[in-house]
Amino acid sequence: MATRSVSPGGALLRASRMFAMPEPIPPPPLEGAAGSYFNSNTATIAFPTHQAITTLSSSRKLGDWGLKRPLPLKSTTKSSNPMLRIKAIDTIEQITDYSSATDHGITLRKFQELGIPVTARRPAGGDRPESTTQMNLPQMSVFEDALDATDIHPDKRAELVDSRWKFTGPWLAGMTQGEFNKWLSKEVRPKRPAFRQFLKKKIASELHAAAAKDALDKGQEQPSIIDPSSVTEDQLVDYLRKLRHNNQALYDMVGQFLDLAPLMPPNLAQTGLPKEKVSELQFNEVKTPYAERGPPITHPSAGLSYLRTSMYMENHPIYGPQKHHAPVVGRIVRPRRQAQALAARIGVAGFIVNTAMGDTRFNARIGGNAAFDKIDPAIEGGAKVWVQPQRAAVDSVGCMVLSVNEPTQEATLVAQELLGNAVCLGAEPAEDEMSRRETASDLRRRYRAPDSPTMSSAQDYGLRE
Repeated sequence: MATRSVSPGGALLRASRMFAMPEPIPPPPLEGAAGSYFNSNTATIAFPTHQAITTLSSSRKLGDWGLKRPLPLKSTTKSSNPMLRIKAIDTIEQITDYSSATDHGITLRKFQELGIPVTARRPAGGDRPESTTQMNLPQMSVFEDALDATDIHPDKRAELVDSRWKFTGPWLAGMTQGEFNKWLSKEVRPKRPAFRQFLKKKIASELHAAAAKDALDKGQEQPSIIDPSSVTEDQLVDYLRKLRHNNQALYDMVGQFLDLAPLMPPNLAQTGLPKEKVSELQFNEVKTPYAERGPPITHPSAGLSYLRTSMYMENHPIYGPQKHHAPVVGRIVRPRRQAQALAARIGVAGFIVNTAMGDTRFNARIGGNAAFDKIDPAIEGGAKVWVQPQRAAVDSVGCMVLSVNEPTQEATLVAQELLGNAVCLGAEPAEDEMSRRETASDLRRRYRAPDSPTMSSAQDYGLRE
């Protein structure tokens, strides 16, 4: 079947940005070994792979989404949040392949309502929910100049290796043996001649620097720049022999040439090597936070939030500035398992969060929330609990790592009062606990001003009619 001819103007419009969608990015890798991964058709993937589009309500009633043809009204007008992901503008059947993008669109809105910035990941144990050693340490935003270097001159890549997040080469520690062998045979070995030319430039640069220093010491004129083509093969062979006995210099040369992501230096004290050998294999300190787990596949913020800090105060209309940010409600999706030392998992703003280990209300056997012990199917929508979002970071595969902590009693009462709820959303406390707990009225009497109203509710805030 012969294809229809397209005019030059039509071909230009088809390839233009107005009539084309961005190419989808690769999906997240599957977790687990082969044969042990269980897929769900209703599960939301870790990050979106297609661009989400929307339209005005007046245009949506006509099926106009700015595409080649109108979309069916029956499947695009039922949702209160019109968002679509276009898989193909024009398929071979001459239809538009699309699906709903509400899952990721609503998740983005809910995450932005948390009001927390995306920070750089800590070393091992620092940003794991199971560790509380670095819970209160100050977090560094991914938009700081020390971590967010995007516009880099090719000659400055080696100098900014600790402040970069994007590299053309792979992260070797995250590759399997098969992937490494394949990359070695297809990408590295054909570049041997180019690497020799790269080393000749390094030799010429070092020879020129040594000659310039010697001329400066003797008070002579600065020598001319040495041409890399004047470096002989004997000089190159001698330079290679020196590199083979200097692991750090050799790794730096290879990393600069292939633009490899930095790696954490090995712990030589645990290798069992003699002290003389360990002293010869010392490596330089790596300052980038992406050396241990690998650089992210996108910008470290993933476009989720552009806040640089959470050091701001929320102002309540009655109680004034608040010490803590407003807590949010999370759903318990997996109870804790004390016998296996597994913490409970909570769904917060569309993300699965591991509760922090340690002596907290989430894990306390006595006086803790009974909703964390088992799932009660009788509770409509699942058991819920108030949590305080702490920080968020994006890992090397593009997944969000969200950390939460238990909120204070005052912050929880203020949030409940704002929603008009007088009863805790978790398990019901015992009668003796109810007598000791403060109510919203007690909180109002403690913190209200002398001339302020004695009662407040959601109607006072204009949230309900």
